[in-house]
Amino acid sequence: MKNMLKPSLAGMLLLALFTLAFPAQAKEKTEEQLIQELASPNASKVTDALQALEKQYPTSTNGFAAMKKLLTDDRAKVRRKAARVLGVLHAEVDEANIQAICKLLKSSDVDEMTDGLKALRGLKAPSAVPEILPLLKHPNSHIVRDACRTLAVLGNKETITSIEPLLNSPEAAVKKDAQDAIYILKQKP
Repeated sequence: MKNMLKPSLAGMLLLALFTLAFPAQAKEKTEEQLIQELASPNASKVTDALQALEKQYPTSTNGFAAMKKLLTDDRAKVRRKAARVLGVLHAEVDEANIQAICKLLKSSDVDEMTDGLKALRGLKAPSAVPEILPLLKHPNSHIVRDACRTLAVLGNKETITSIEPLLNSPEAAVKKDAQDAIYILKQKP
């Protein structure tokens, strides 16, 4: 038993070599470096920078202007991630930004629509409600459920009448999200 606890010389050498070959953590980039990467032509580099800004600098607003420009980027992956990060960070947005995010809701890509709905939940964007309402009739139940959740955040008591038909949905999950949204909306002033 005592011999099992003694580290062997070979084992220690292997550990030392592994540690040198694979450092535990690469040096984190500065906020400035990450903001500069938002201008990269490489979509993956841009989305990685957006993710790093969200995780490493969640209270900073320095990158918001660059992120907002990405809402109209030609690359769907970049548009989606920029919208999500702005929503997660509760960025101050203007009407043009909200409309750019609402364009995601008109996509044929369900993931793009979902990202648009989730982004809007984190923003002060009640003007997006008319763009969200048609999604309550979407054939994909996940979109309908996300629309209910987003309307619960952005809507008002007048929104309830649009959600009420979903209380008769054959899908229990849709019915539950509709009930939850209505409950939340009824609590609003």
